[in-house]
Amino acid sequence: MKYADLHQAVQSAAGLRLRLRLQPLYGTGEIVFPCTVAGGKYQISNRRIPGYDQSVLCVILDSVQSQANRMEDALLSDIRAGKLQIPHVATSFSGIEGLEKEIGEITCFEAPHRIFDAILRDSVDAEGTHFPLTDLGRRVIQASSKDATAIFQTSPASLLFGSWDSTGISGGLGEKYTRCVVSEVVGINTEKSDREGFRIDPLNVAKAASPKKILEKTPDEIWTKLKGSGKKIEDPSGILHGNIPWPGKDKKSGEMHGGVTCDYIQQSTTISFPALRQLGFPIGDPVKSARAHAVLAAIALHAAALNVEKGWHLRSRCDLILDDGASSEWEILGAAPAKETLSADTTRDILKEAITEAKKAGLPWNDEPVRLTPSAALKKLVVDSQKAHRASSPE
Repeated sequence: MKYADLHQAVQSAAGLRLRLRLQPLYGTGEIVFPCTVAGGKYQISNRRIPGYDQSVLCVILDSVQSQANRMEDALLSDIRAGKLQIPHVATSFSGIEGLEKEIGEITCFEAPHRIFDAILRDSVDAEGTHFPLTDLGRRVIQASSKDATAIFQTSPASLLFGSWDSTGISGGLGEKYTRCVVSEVVGINTEKSDREGFRIDPLNVAKAASPKKILEKTPDEIWTKLKGSGKKIEDPSGILHGNIPWPGKDKKSGEMHGGVTCDYIQQSTTISFPALRQLGFPIGDPVKSARAHAVLAAIALHAAALNVEKGWHLRSRCDLILDDGASSEWEILGAAPAKETLSADTTRDILKEAITEAKKAGLPWNDEPVRLTPSAALKKLVVDSQKAHRASSPE
């Protein structure tokens, strides 16, 4: 695929799709651990899957939201490596007096609500003006699907992965931008496994030995700090000594957190061209809009290619690999049938050409990030928050 092919497809085709058949790194049918949702539950539901006579239980191993974050992280890594220049906004928390743990820089690729996140809302430019009150920030807030040029110039990824100014100065009246790229990793025909056992203590400390009573007669700086932070030190388990059992069943959710086994695992990634075509730059300017759509499609394609190239270490005990004989073939849907394997080097070249053509058409594009610092109030909030965490007792 070349840039011209993508530019033509985004104007008329339905989209791009990548389907990958995966297996656990540990071997076919081995146990993997899914993501969990509120209450510590796995996301398991029935789905109609080709090849099965009836619906089968399937489990989400990596959600749409998590996959979006992984693609954004991959793009940011490419930018920080000097391989790409994609507009974004960054707030630096370096040098804040009173921080007990350094934060570094947070960008709109990492912030939960992307360009409309409260972190960026509460950050200021070199003159001390809050970002939403700067000229660029006002144009970002006033943008809409009819003319999303300001967001394209400032944070095009926010148009791809979904965003909404729900908590900003617009009072929730801001435009909602739907996801244009969606990816999900699902285990097919799933069975849950049990899990219980012990964390064995090499010291074999007895439960009857009370750290609290020992501390009354034998001073210890660490134990005193643990007690002061709210740790329950009546018995050794409160300070992580002694043999500790893993319950077979979660007390609150009733879940057996032993992972799952499944027939195979499928990752599906789609880029919706109709969703892109709903965005104008502005509407009524077909040349600029088509160039912008091609850039957005190229960013999504490159993010997905980087995500595949990075591999599938989703979490502890959830490492995946391509199934034997499987390949990373993209399909163009709603046009002449075409399948093509694309490397991240190829998609990067397509994206660079798309950006060049967009600039030629007169579309604004910030090669350098918009750099901000936290407002005085946000600095104080973060410092006070770290102190509160330090003083509280983690569960």
